[in-house]
Amino acid sequence: MNANHERRGHFRGRARPGRVLPIRFRVDGAWVASETRNIGVGGAFIVCTPVPTVGRDLQVELVLPTNEQRFELPAVVRWVADDGMGVQFIDVDVDVLLELNDYFSTLTGQS
Repeated sequence: MNANHERRGHFRGRARPGRVLPIRFRVDGAWVASETRNIGVGGAFIVCTPVPTVGRDLQVELVLPTNEQRFELPAVVRWVADDGMGVQFIDVDVDVLLELNDYFSTLTGQS
């Protein structure tokens, strides 16, 4: 296989390391308040313990600082660490993706 061949079957937006955003996620009907450590339009690293298992479906809810609208994003846990999980957003409406992309693009160059 060509080493340059992209194997992902989905769009993965550029991650924004260091971007802390308060969120909450729902597993088994219960909401858990948390925050991101890294987020982009394709997914996020969510700080939490205990950590749901890889492959677990969940809902992530966030409110952008520039907009009071709540976004509920379907997600799946793709990897786990001692202090959290990496999730991929799935089946997100195009209008929501555009709104998120607009917000993340304003963060370029900020610490």
